[in-house]
Amino acid sequence: NTSAWNKAGTWEERDLSSWAKDSVKNCLVGKKFTLDDSSPAPGATATITKLSKCDGHASFASVRGKKRYIYEFALKIEWKFETNTAEDDARGSMTFPDFDGTCLVGEGYDLGSYEVTSCTDSNLVPLLDRFVRNSGLRDIIHDSLDDWVRLFKETY
Repeated sequence: NTSAWNKAGTWEERDLSSWAKDSVKNCLVGKKFTLDDSSPAPGATATITKLSKCDGHASFASVRGKKRYIYEFALKIEWKFETNTAEDDARGSMTFPDFDGTCLVGEGYDLGSYEVTSCTDSNLVPLLDRFVRNSGLRDIIHDSLDDWVRLFKETY
């Protein structure tokens, strides 16, 4: 698709937003963090249940023979936390408003909002802060988003 002004092929871009949204969802939904035996709730799990928002775009550009991967998304991830004693002990969501090409793989992504929408036991709140918001599931999310960036670059 070289246009009249781009006969030299200095800039060609393909919109990959649809592929990107599907593949981001596939990289996240179902991922799980299990608390280890030394934790306050051995065997409890925090699981990503849904990607309820994935607004943004992605494209691949070839600029003077160099590959450019352009993406910018605002994500809302829903999760559940379950202990061995009950199902669905807590649910909530967290947002990552700036999942984009300015973030370096391995450096994590800034958390926007974090919300607990239901919780059967207020004693769980410190566990949720520790193993969902600050580490544990959040680390799984960072790793999964990094995996998506690598997939994007391997695929295109």
